[in-house]
Amino acid sequence: MSDPRWILFALLAVLLLSSARLCWQQWRGPARASGVFATLLLLQAVVTVLLYLTLVPPMQRVAGGQLTVLTGAADQVRWSAAPGETVVALPEATKVADALAAPDLATVLRQHPGPTSLRLIGDGLSARDRDAALPRGVRIELPSGPQGWIALQPPPVTAPGAVFTVSARAQGVPNARAELVDPAGVVIDRSTPDAEGKMQLSGVARVAGQSVFGLRLLDAEQHVIDTLAVPVDTATAAATRLLILAGAPGPELKYLRRWATDAGLRVQAQANAGGGVSLGDAPIALTAATVAQADVVLLDERSLAALSATQRSTLQQAVRNGLGVLVRTGGPLGDGARQTLRSWGLAVTGGNQAVPLSLPADVDPALLQARRGPQRPASDTTAYIEEADTASHQAALPVLEQLGLKISDVTPLLHDDKGMAIGGYRALGRGRIALLPITDSYRLVLAGRDDRHAELWSGVLASVARPLPAADAPRIETTTPWAGERVALCQLRESAQVRAPDGTLILLRVDPASGAEHCAGYWPNQPGWHQLQQGEGRHAFYVFDPASARPLYRQQLRDATAQRLATGAAAASAGVVETPGARWPWLLAFVLAAGLLWWVERRRVAAPVR
Repeated sequence: MSDPRWILFALLAVLLLSSARLCWQQWRGPARASGVFATLLLLQAVVTVLLYLTLVPPMQRVAGGQLTVLTGAADQVRWSAAPGETVVALPEATKVADALAAPDLATVLRQHPGPTSLRLIGDGLSARDRDAALPRGVRIELPSGPQGWIALQPPPVTAPGAVFTVSARAQGVPNARAELVDPAGVVIDRSTPDAEGKMQLSGVARVAGQSVFGLRLLDAEQHVIDTLAVPVDTATAAATRLLILAGAPGPELKYLRRWATDAGLRVQAQANAGGGVSLGDAPIALTAATVAQADVVLLDERSLAALSATQRSTLQQAVRNGLGVLVRTGGPLGDGARQTLRSWGLAVTGGNQAVPLSLPADVDPALLQARRGPQRPASDTTAYIEEADTASHQAALPVLEQLGLKISDVTPLLHDDKGMAIGGYRALGRGRIALLPITDSYRLVLAGRDDRHAELWSGVLASVARPLPAADAPRIETTTPWAGERVALCQLRESAQVRAPDGTLILLRVDPASGAEHCAGYWPNQPGWHQLQQGEGRHAFYVFDPASARPLYRQQLRDATAQRLATGAAAASAGVVETPGARWPWLLAFVLAAGLLWWVERRRVAAPVR
């Protein structure tokens, strides 16, 4: 029951009691004149009504007027207030003379209901205000766009030794250059933005753990305009199980197996030497049980053509269940092998002629050593060994060889120096089938570029390998968590808690309204790495500092506000609204009526003295 109804019932109860008192006095005591008695009853009713109208004045329809709300960076916009316009400044706005201060937009709309129009000045609404019910006719006046990094896509969780890619976008800096620096401050990659300001830079994740790289934006004079933190989470995953079946031994198999073993992969290899002789590990039978224990099966054109119908069927079913099959071509691809690939959904066209292949060039030679990291010292080093090792690490990439095979409707495995696709893969059920038409990747190792050999095969196998089982990891609803703003964490358990960078533990309370999502709100106060703990599981996420990433924060405010305004206004009406009327006229009438009631009740006719 609402408060006005409680007030009305209370006043009616008081009126009934006072009227009963008058009637009792009229019956038991000296009787008043009938006119005076009726006047008292009437005045009591009038006083009761006036008191109710004083406490709950009648609603009246009024025009809301123009309302201007100042947000962040409002001082960068030229604007002026019209006569009678209400100007309110939110906490993030620079204080303006004659502007009323308000803690949030919802408070502003409650204090100034039903504006005829709402004007936002500045970058837009923060996360605190985007859930407020907006009136119709909202317009925003934006300052000039931020200068610096306005978009960032950090790398996903990366394995130790893997290459990660950072995508970003800059704005407002002509002839800009970008640099990626490692946690020690050493530049490991450089890039130039395209016409839209987009760019990609790459680095190498070395050891497991959380680290913060830096993304610097420089102008034409090499002055640093903006610096952005790039969080890199490096986690050790289960070793990939690689099964290699080769139709003949060769250098490609030798160096591939050496790299896979050094990288920590669980390798089982076998090469057919002819005459029933096999080299490598123990003979491998392609059965359902064997391939179920592998993540990637690597075949060459000879072993593919030698598969029996039963083995082809076994591999096809295993791919549908998640296995990755990669076919590398060390020689011409025969009709039988092409037919097998076609039956697996990989249509191969083109001839078997060999064409030269140039891989993308290295990064700046001055950055190559920083990107590769420290060299492993030789056990018995000499000046000549060190000189030769240094020369090989700086050697140019050799020109490789590939077959002129084409595959339609696939995702490329690699790209050459001109951006043309090399090989490709496509999904088949839950797994993938791929073809790599490079015949001599081992020449990278012979030229001293074992780093590029490792990058090539690491990327190829990562694209094809059996997907890891879905981890019981939480989901963060926002792409860029900011310090001081709410972060929604979902897929939580009841015992979930977050460890802040200073070691403080915050227990999360799951919102029952989130249902099966099991979401909870978390307000980080500190930037940096935060650890979400659920039992024995640990999940790290990085919280950005709005002060150190100002252009990115401003651009996200703009985008989020534009998206909020595009969804349309909420139910709050504009123009004419109903508000409580003035109380003072009813209060004045109540005082007069109460005074008259007191005078009439006190004015009694005295009994004659005898």
